[in-house]
Amino acid sequence: MRLSLGLIATLCGGCATEQPAGVVAERPVLGPASTVPSGMVLVASNTVMLGPRHLPAVKGSGSAKHAAPPPGPPPGLSGPGGGKAWSSIGGKGFAPTPVSVSAFYMDRTEVTRDHYARFLADTGYRLPHVAEAWAEDGWSWTDASPPTGTGQHPVVLVSWYDAAAFCQWAGKRLPTEAEWQLAALGSMRQARVFPWGQSYAGTRLNHGRMAAPNFDASDGFERAAPVGSFPSGRSSSGLDDAFGNAWEFTADLRVEALEQLVHDGEKDGALQNVRAPGPGLRVAVRGGSFYFDLRPNPGAEWGAFTPEIRRKSAGFRCSKKTGG
Repeated sequence: MRLSLGLIATLCGGCATEQPAGVVAERPVLGPASTVPSGMVLVASNTVMLGPRHLPAVKGSGSAKHAAPPPGPPPGLSGPGGGKAWSSIGGKGFAPTPVSVSAFYMDRTEVTRDHYARFLADTGYRLPHVAEAWAEDGWSWTDASPPTGTGQHPVVLVSWYDAAAFCQWAGKRLPTEAEWQLAALGSMRQARVFPWGQSYAGTRLNHGRMAAPNFDASDGFERAAPVGSFPSGRSSSGLDDAFGNAWEFTADLRVEALEQLVHDGEKDGALQNVRAPGPGLRVAVRGGSFYFDLRPNPGAEWGAFTPEIRRKSAGFRCSKKTGG
């Protein structure tokens, strides 16, 4: 694959860098601003609580549904000889654990369709296309250009493998889930429910609704929005659209137990730089989408998809180690 400075364009060339009112960065940016790659933000090292997020429904959402209490060990199935066969419950049995994350860079925005088009033109990679009737309604690409008027929208209809291929072409990689969580929600000490703080605000993200057909134009966009359209929802690290707009693939599998993780040891009660390399049954996705309603259970933004599936609501952003 060819790679040139001209092709590694910014993901958000004109995005504002100021923080919305009430959002305060936990610590100063490390190093001079000129060292941060264009279109990315520097996320300082810190610790997150990695695992399922058990959160109550948003008050006044009209839903009596609350997040389920933390589950016990994954239930087994009767196996030969009376033993227990392995079964997956989508990582819901994983016990939240402190994880320390080294400093890294992350794309300020989700990868846009225009940027993905440059990747297609340079590599001849397959188009974002699904051969189903629903995808003909402005979702599937018919050539190496995005549907008219959607160039600054997040690219969707890509699989986890497609996302990983794009990041490699761009000289980057998919973020680990721990990196994504630190960049989107801040540290364990901050204990944020949403990228902007503790309280839900439907004007800070592009969201859906519980009622069918799940599209919701009350935030100004029935479907995906141009990246960076909700600056008041920016995370303390500087990420736009961390919640809403498009689900975001991470590099990690959705595992069932701590023993399935790889890490760099333990220090001060936290595992260092945790990751869950594949291949495997499900990959970790975060953040929800324009098609998803956070209010009944804010913690449901912690999700898992099969890596081969291409959805109209799933996209990604890339990350990169510092000094690399």
